[in-house]
Amino acid sequence: MRVVITGASRGIGRATALKLAADGAEALTLCDVAYLDELDALAANLRTSGCKVHTLRADMAKPNDPARVIAAAVKAMGGISGIVGNAGIAAPAKLVDLDVATWDRIFDINLRANWLLAKAAHPHLRKSKGAIVMLSSMAGVMPQLPTGAYSPAKAALIMLTEMMAMEWAPDGIRANSVCPGFVHTSMTDAIYAQPKLARARAKLVPLGRVAKPGDIADAIAFLLSPEASYITGQALVVDGGLSRSILNHTPGVAATPKGK
Repeated sequence: MRVVITGASRGIGRATALKLAADGAEALTLCDVAYLDELDALAANLRTSGCKVHTLRADMAKPNDPARVIAAAVKAMGGISGIVGNAGIAAPAKLVDLDVATWDRIFDINLRANWLLAKAAHPHLRKSKGAIVMLSSMAGVMPQLPTGAYSPAKAALIMLTEMMAMEWAPDGIRANSVCPGFVHTSMTDAIYAQPKLARARAKLVPLGRVAKPGDIADAIAFLLSPEASYITGQALVVDGGLSRSILNHTPGVAATPKGK
């Protein structure tokens, strides 16, 4: 397996690289726009397992960078069998307060970049009969306040991925999205550093805990793998049951008696 991962230095991207390398990936191309020291340290760690790792700085907000990433990956790895579109940003705001520049930047990075990445990778994925996994969000499945343009962009990413799945199925390319719920990453450390808030979030999740990046990486690795060879066009929500639990919090509903 030869895979490109964007936003790979931390969090879900980093966990995905570790998971794929542990599963025997032949080569990985890891890119990010920040935390490049951490990206290089990750690459050095992965190389000790025998995985060939190439790193590069890429800004997914720039329209030419996704194609540049793919070209570099093909040169470094000799081909591509999978891409993980993990790079993304959020800028919480009310829609009435959003400015056009912020709206465009959120869509450019969360949506346009993934289209351009997959578009550039298409001929190589067609050759390898490869797979695409795009990182959407639970906030792309249902509106979450006050995410501003983030929920709309992640919802659009789900549809973009489904379009890829349908259009490119005759080429042997699979495309799926993963929609994480609450995940404790370096970006959310400020939240989970508050014990009361961390417990409150975990209590909302039917499985009783907030996800680790590795939980999401496991789902990504599965969708890239041959075990998912008949799965395409799906948006896999990985949230511990949170998005299906709203009725469990309905005021006035009697609890089920014990033993029933």
